[in-house]
Amino acid sequence: MHKSNKVALLIASAIVTAAGPAHAQSSLTLYGILDVFAGYQSAKVGGKNTSLYVLGNNGELTSRWGLRGTEDLGGGYRTTFALENGFDPGTGKQQNPYRFFDRQAWIGVSAPYGEMRFGRQNTPMFAWSGNMDAFSAATYGSGYNNFANWLARVDNDISYISPKLANTQLELHYSVGGQPGTLAGNAVYQAGVQTVQGPVYLALAYLNAANATNTNRVQEIMAGGNVDYGWGKIYLGFFRANEVISATTGNALSNPAGKYDPAVGPVGNTRGNYHNTYSLSADYRFTPFLTVGAGYAYIKDSSSLSNDASQMSGIVNYDLSKGTRLYGVVSRLNNRNSAQFKMAGASITTGSFLTPDGGQSETAVQIGIRHLF
Repeated sequence: MHKSNKVALLIASAIVTAAGPAHAQSSLTLYGILDVFAGYQSAKVGGKNTSLYVLGNNGELTSRWGLRGTEDLGGGYRTTFALENGFDPGTGKQQNPYRFFDRQAWIGVSAPYGEMRFGRQNTPMFAWSGNMDAFSAATYGSGYNNFANWLARVDNDISYISPKLANTQLELHYSVGGQPGTLAGNAVYQAGVQTVQGPVYLALAYLNAANATNTNRVQEIMAGGNVDYGWGKIYLGFFRANEVISATTGNALSNPAGKYDPAVGPVGNTRGNYHNTYSLSADYRFTPFLTVGAGYAYIKDSSSLSNDASQMSGIVNYDLSKGTRLYGVVSRLNNRNSAQFKMAGASITTGSFLTPDGGQSETAVQIGIRHLF
């Protein structure tokens, strides 16, 4: 063999040898969810008894596809990232046409002392709420989700996630407001802690968000958890928010602190007025594949309007496989005075639910299928 060919082979071998560990130290995962349901709702709308039959999307989980990855930097350090897009399987449309990666888009660095992330991220309240509800804080049947109206995710977010110590983990978040001359305008501050102690899970989260001029603030607190009694779980959930996040006419706000839809701003609030949501639910595993649950949720309006509401629901989950589930829900929501709370479930597209007239009740049935990949 010619000397130059031998040199080329040696160089090629060295490149292959060096590239092998590099590929082994990196990972990229494509994942996703498809969720479609048949739904029925009945309520008085516009003074008329109205029924709605739909083939809807995103009943138990929001349909999405995503990429997540890591690269091992050595010494216990890793680069991490996540990109996630929400969509409606029934139409193939993006859930939010004004942004492509509408759910998550962040990059981070993980180290032995914790992880720092930068970008659009889920809030601890959104990420942990399903652990406080037999309905996973979704479907028509989750009164906890229908009443609580927490902020799901935040733009321009800087977070610190601690290592687990005694099965306990801390999260701290600061979202940069980007307003000239102030660090507080349009900023969002969050703190949360969750722990698992034997059969008991507990979590506490707080959020404080300002509008662009720092003259009005969203304030939220979430607390709750569950206990595994062997054949299922019992769940408790509490959520408190001032009126800027939960208007007295119902779940009216879609945009606390301008962080969700840039075209919509916060609604006004009255100092001292709050909504408190209480939720109690439980499930029972008949088999490893079949689970039945029920729950009750109540929201108390502290304002003079007393626009309270309550909801009772039942759910059946049947797992066909590790990735595919059938689910069924039946639910009844009762509004009081002029309250207009509705059964919206997970990220259900407008047109897949009714908004009752003030003080009117609502009944719903939902049968769906979801697949994880």
